[in-house]
Amino acid sequence: MSDAATPPSSALPDRIAKRITQMRAEVGAIVATANAYRTTVLPDRISFEIRSSVLGRDILSDYERAQSVSFITRYEHFPLDVKARLVTDTLGNWYIGNLWDLRQALNDFRPVIQNQSDSVFYQKMHNTWSKMLRQQDPSKGTAVRVHDRERNNVTDIYAAWLGERNRALRHIVSALDYGYLYNGFLQHSDPELSKRLFDDYVSGELNWLLWKHVMPLGVIASLIEPYHQLMRILTFPSLGAL
Repeated sequence: MSDAATPPSSALPDRIAKRITQMRAEVGAIVATANAYRTTVLPDRISFEIRSSVLGRDILSDYERAQSVSFITRYEHFPLDVKARLVTDTLGNWYIGNLWDLRQALNDFRPVIQNQSDSVFYQKMHNTWSKMLRQQDPSKGTAVRVHDRERNNVTDIYAAWLGERNRALRHIVSALDYGYLYNGFLQHSDPELSKRLFDDYVSGELNWLLWKHVMPLGVIASLIEPYHQLMRILTFPSLGAL
């Protein structure tokens, strides 16, 4: 996800240019620390085998099917090219001219990174597919096996790889302040956050907070991409036409 639709740095006041540089460095450091969790290397080519012999149901349970439909619909339409467009008024004050785009992007990601009661919350999706990777008896639940190009079973390696991505995502989400943004004004108006929100609104700090939290959304989308791949394996149909 881009954050770069800004004027040349020479056109910006020095304090704003420095703040942008600092903000990018802070987000970059968070992402770098998250990526340090990712040490497992997958074989260069893998395939999946999905089996279920549970009586009286599809290969997925109703919960798993609903989770898949919801997540695929969201994932395939995430806004992944959001850029902050900086504008200035006649008095020389600078603003984000498309603040609504940043708000929309953050709201689209909320069920995945913030709403723990939603079935597409990233940890719930991870739990669903981790259980399938551990499942040994297809008569008790859907079992997923992963093979390399020589048909060797590399399920444990894949499970470790997926778990590392999950930990990386958890680090990014916890290192930032998404909870404040969502509960303060994007989705809710928590009275306990009202004083901070008022101060951030009047001072303009809210602009920086929104911009900073949009920056890692592209990385977040890449970390949850394997769940989209797994769900798509089940010959999931495309969205129907009008």
